[in-house]
Amino acid sequence: MNFRRVIVLDLASLGVGEASDANRYESVGADTLGHIATLEGTDFQLPTLSRMGLGNIRYADPVVGLPPVEEPIGFFGKIRSKSEENSELSGLREMFDFQAATRTTSVIDSIVGLLGVHSILISNYQSYLSNQNEAEVIPVNTDEAGFYQLHQQVIKPNNGLLYFRAMGLQENAATGDRKGCIDSLKLADQHLARLMRELYSTDLLIITSSYANDPALAVTPTREYLPLIAYVSSLPEGKALGIRRTLADVGATIGEIFGLDFSNESIGHSFLGELK
Repeated sequence: MNFRRVIVLDLASLGVGEASDANRYESVGADTLGHIATLEGTDFQLPTLSRMGLGNIRYADPVVGLPPVEEPIGFFGKIRSKSEENSELSGLREMFDFQAATRTTSVIDSIVGLLGVHSILISNYQSYLSNQNEAEVIPVNTDEAGFYQLHQQVIKPNNGLLYFRAMGLQENAATGDRKGCIDSLKLADQHLARLMRELYSTDLLIITSSYANDPALAVTPTREYLPLIAYVSSLPEGKALGIRRTLADVGATIGEIFGLDFSNESIGHSFLGELK
């Protein structure tokens, strides 16, 4: 696929079940999505994310209200953090930083500085994002404001990277407000339905989460697998992407699309070749 733009929606705090190393982080039994869903039971519905394959990620252990669909329109899998650190920002660094020929840098700055395309970051204040000197940072304080900016940017025929870090889910998870978490996910689901209609055929949409935080557990953040969904409007049938070993696979995919030169020391592996 000849992609010209990658759009990353970071549903920060959304985990899909305890990771293989959860015992090292006091996270045995963690399941952000599952514990959120049980509050509403079968009334829990995320129709857009469900069509994209969110429920298929948990085909062996379905989330209530999110059964696997027979023909998902997205490519789906789950992804873990490889970093020994488990914080709200370590996932971002792992996702976007890579080892270039001479030093560690980020795909965010590199595609601007080396290739002259855009990097636009929509977020509340995050030190990692604000330190991307080549990127345009659009500050927002609510998800409604963030999704408004996202739609405004998506309809422009720009090339490059467009990243939006949603805030509502992480804020509600941090306070243990599971009802607020549900509302935040439903809001994202509604905006995704609109976003799908706005995408260009040369856009790749990636939906993931930079960290997990199960509101049902006392520890923050929780060590969980994270969702991974890739959607391409010109590819109406998706398939499984399996279990990815590191969030760096997201950055590696972006890097391959824009032709960045990764060192052999980089830990990420692109899934671009699996989108067909």
